[in-house]
Amino acid sequence: MSGKVKRIITLIACILLQMCVGILYLWSVFRAPVVDFFEWNEQSANLVSSVMVFGFVAGNLFGGIFRDKFGSRLTAIIGAILFAGGIFATSFLTPDSVWVIYITYSVISGLGCGFAYAAVLVCLQKWFPTRRGFASGIAVAAFGVSTVIFTPVIEALLRNLSVTETFRTLSLIFVAVGVLASIFIFSAPESEQKSSEVFSTPLQAIKKGGFWCIALSCFFINAAWNIALPLFKDLGLSRGLSATAVGITVAVVGVGNALGRFSMATLSDKLGRANTVIMLAVLTAVCSVALIWAGGYFYTVVIVLTAFAYGGPSAIFPPMTTDLCGAKYAGTNYGIAMLGLGFSAICFTAISNALYEISGDYTYSFILAAVSALVPIVLMFVYKRLEQKTLPTTAQL
Repeated sequence: MSGKVKRIITLIACILLQMCVGILYLWSVFRAPVVDFFEWNEQSANLVSSVMVFGFVAGNLFGGIFRDKFGSRLTAIIGAILFAGGIFATSFLTPDSVWVIYITYSVISGLGCGFAYAAVLVCLQKWFPTRRGFASGIAVAAFGVSTVIFTPVIEALLRNLSVTETFRTLSLIFVAVGVLASIFIFSAPESEQKSSEVFSTPLQAIKKGGFWCIALSCFFINAAWNIALPLFKDLGLSRGLSATAVGITVAVVGVGNALGRFSMATLSDKLGRANTVIMLAVLTAVCSVALIWAGGYFYTVVIVLTAFAYGGPSAIFPPMTTDLCGAKYAGTNYGIAMLGLGFSAICFTAISNALYEISGDYTYSFILAAVSALVPIVLMFVYKRLEQKTLPTTAQL
């Protein structure tokens, strides 16, 4: 089998795997049915997505370490099994044990999702060494488009099955598709790599100022999305949208997320990673302010733009880390940098819940998100100043 054929097969397999594990981000669809079915309180349900993001980030770190030692295929297979296994275990919960969802759905499935994500990102970046933004964009766009495809599927299942039966059905589908797709993930030959590239070990990476600019930007730029993620369906209803319009909004949010991931990552190959992140940070700040008061279909526009602005950095930071530290330890290095996203999910959701308890609405939460989005702008200017003498000027400045 030629290298070109392997690259195409690997690309298709990675897309299928990402579409499967991307369902983890559909908690906004599951949230209300889970609350009703298990007679659970809403604030506890909000934390599921935050713990899930942290599990996902941990999966990226441990999956990256595993991938750097054992390759993308085995890492992806383990990720698919863990992901589906966590969802399957969730299907056995009862009202008395609903809190275990933090372990099954958030931690176990989150870890599996992270393993798969790390395997796919590094694998495709190695197959496309001169177009890392494009490769990363495809990988994470497939992750985002999962919400578009599976939202109506999940809603149809929930209309005809119980919550637990829905989880069980989905888990069986995903273990079959995910494992089968993972088997067809091939590693890029050495000829596809940049022979002149300098590699940084994880210990060397964390000593770089530019590395911390990426990690901290990951923490602050994601505040708006982490606050909005468990809310945008219910918030849409409270802002005047009908149930049908909210369903359409959820699907369009997935489209915006996927478009942001692919288009902005690809654009960063030409415009520069740091410049593209700055542009998206500005958009995030503007959207955060608008979310304070936006209603009706304007709310839909704003939340879709928020998803677009969130999707872009999530696709840009992986190749940005690889540009800075090289491809050899890309899985581990990006896994460490991505811890910023995990801490962001926990911190900002907890702060948002506390502010809601005090004020009764999410005004202060979105003000916090807007201010937080300004921090990466400063960090990216610092990054450019630190790295302008070491990164290739054609792609990164």
